[in-house]
Amino acid sequence: MTRPSLVRANWLIAAALLMTVSCQQAAIGGDIFDQHSIAELKKSASGATPLSEVTASVASKWKSLSMKVSSPCLVVQTNDGHWAKALLAWGQRKVKGREQPLPVLVLERFVTYRGDRYGVANANGREVMLFSGMSFSFDIGQVVPTGGGADIELTETGVLKPVGEAKLFAMNGSQMPMEAGAKPSPNDHEGVLPRDFAGTWKVTIDGRWTGVWEIQVDENRTVLGKFISSESQSRYDLYGKVSNIPHQAKFEVELANAQLSIDAFLWTTDKSTMAGTVVMSTRKFGFVATRQE
Repeated sequence: MTRPSLVRANWLIAAALLMTVSCQQAAIGGDIFDQHSIAELKKSASGATPLSEVTASVASKWKSLSMKVSSPCLVVQTNDGHWAKALLAWGQRKVKGREQPLPVLVLERFVTYRGDRYGVANANGREVMLFSGMSFSFDIGQVVPTGGGADIELTETGVLKPVGEAKLFAMNGSQMPMEAGAKPSPNDHEGVLPRDFAGTWKVTIDGRWTGVWEIQVDENRTVLGKFISSESQSRYDLYGKVSNIPHQAKFEVELANAQLSIDAFLWTTDKSTMAGTVVMSTRKFGFVATRQE
């Protein structure tokens, strides 16, 4: 483990041992890790033999998701049949009175998806530290005792193993489809075109709800996409239409227990921002969204 990783591991032990942070802290919206949904997790496991164990040396040989997300990514099919993903980091921790340091494993980020609602997260968190001998359940997103429904365990030698009927797979590189050709730039023309709404947007609603909109716009001005909630890391369908006013679009987001109706206006200058209103349960709020490269 590199020196920066050791420093980080020691800080984690001192500051937040065996805890998942709040959902707001956990969210790093819109990067390649977030974009991998159940479809990509199943794709990475399709035809692959489940791993009987995972070591730091083996995981270090997996292809990374991207240059910015370089930690090895593990795919888990839990004992309850749910699908989960996790970024892994191994290290060691010196313990007073013990000659050899203890191996530790940090789940840098993890998301577990529900089986009954496609893309809806059952649990998520980050910086969960496992010492040797500890177990973790992805179904509830918690460290659990032996026999407590764990999906993985870290052995005394720092080897990660599945528990019960859980299955482990390597996500050997990004499973997202390669894009053909360069994306059209919203700034390669004057004025606003319907396609200028397309892209990845980091959105804040009323300063208290955050997430990412992944938007596509077809030739008929139809808006389709996903909303990734920063709070739960769930993915919800987004659909609507660019209006006859070229810098206005109206679309809906179907949440688990509510519906968002969005009226959005795109900046007509650099087209880097859109703002407007969101109606939820008859209450109206303001929002602002910034384009992510």
